[in-house]
Amino acid sequence: MRQISVAVVVLVVASALCALLPDAAAGFAGDIRVDLTHVDAGKELPKHELIRRAMQRSKARAAALSVVRSGGRYSKSAQAAGVPVRPSGDLEYVVDFAIGTPPQPVSALLDTGSDLVWTQCDTCTACLGQPDPLFSPGMSSSYVPMRCSGQLCGDILHHGCLRPDTCTYRYSYGDGTTTLGYYATELFTFTSSSGEKQTVPLGFGCGTMNVGSLNNASGIVGFGRNPLSLVSQLSIRRFSYCLTPYTSNKKSTLLFGSLADGVYDDDSTGPVQTTALLQSRQNPTFYYVAFTGVTVGARRLRIPASAFALKYDGSGGVIIDSGTALTLFPAAVLAEVVRAFRSQLRLPLATSSGSSPDDGVCFAAPVTAGRLAVPRLVFHFHGADLDLPRRNYVLEDPRKGRLCLLLADSGDSGATIGNFAQQNMRVLYDLERETLSFAPAQC
Repeated sequence: MRQISVAVVVLVVASALCALLPDAAAGFAGDIRVDLTHVDAGKELPKHELIRRAMQRSKARAAALSVVRSGGRYSKSAQAAGVPVRPSGDLEYVVDFAIGTPPQPVSALLDTGSDLVWTQCDTCTACLGQPDPLFSPGMSSSYVPMRCSGQLCGDILHHGCLRPDTCTYRYSYGDGTTTLGYYATELFTFTSSSGEKQTVPLGFGCGTMNVGSLNNASGIVGFGRNPLSLVSQLSIRRFSYCLTPYTSNKKSTLLFGSLADGVYDDDSTGPVQTTALLQSRQNPTFYYVAFTGVTVGARRLRIPASAFALKYDGSGGVIIDSGTALTLFPAAVLAEVVRAFRSQLRLPLATSSGSSPDDGVCFAAPVTAGRLAVPRLVFHFHGADLDLPRRNYVLEDPRKGRLCLLLADSGDSGATIGNFAQQNMRVLYDLERETLSFAPAQC
């Protein structure tokens, strides 16, 4: 009798979870406010080293974004295997939650540039290093392998079936990070900063062969636009984040559900501005914005609007991204911006012998000059202007006599607004109205 009861319970749980996906989350009305932890938090690194490490990660992510947006959607190694390249797994912020019944803690990287939600499982034969215990599906009463006929299984571009009741997947990122495993349904528990818990069913990847880099996290939570992402599965129409500077002792915050609606009433320190979100059929994951130009100092640069336009073939365009530190511009645009700064700063570019490839665009500054006056930098959008605070685009290193801009070459015709530019800014993604809003805040 006991064996029959257990079997019935498992069948009921499996049926309930499968019935809930992917439509269950459409009823999600929770108020979730969770902390985001920077990947280098707690390492007691000096500011210049924190930023240098973030710049290194940005260069890796830029290379992957370039492959995707340039129309050559496969890297040479992945092309032979037919595996699409997503942006790098070398990301910036970690979100904590729990999976299973009873809940098992997981720390995963937040990525607005990919879709799959996945974590390493203790059945892995190739595992990446992480300080927390691996998720154990065998210890959870709510873990249910997804059947091959499941809708989300079909949404995975590279999926397979070992048996009719077991969906397998392969998902690759541009830095070489790859996860293979079983796709399943589970209960995910998110705990708000206030202690309130919200438990929801989600489809996720249980990674059994994982290679690459996770920065000691357990996996990646995709926050993109495609069906596999957390945002899509929960039918979240609005989410927002407020990113603290890397040197801050305060954690960044992520809000989703109805709680994101009133965020500007609480912590904004300036006017709220709104611009349009755009979509690409070729690259549907990304959050493109209606970017129109750049001002340096008092002069708006004569850069044609076509330099920022999203093309029909998926190339070009400007995305906003939480996982890239630097703001990335096409080479021609970056050259115009650097030329404007150079003429107004009246400083020479730093020589290669005095700067590192990871330092971004740097000028040679007099060591005894103190705090230099730096021209303002404004990003223009359709209907909005982002006047960046100095700390969001300038890095000064008096020891080496350098002043660096937190900008870099995107490597293709597209651009990316990185998280340096978004720090101490409340950023709201409204997927119902297809708008992006932002306001200065004390995050």
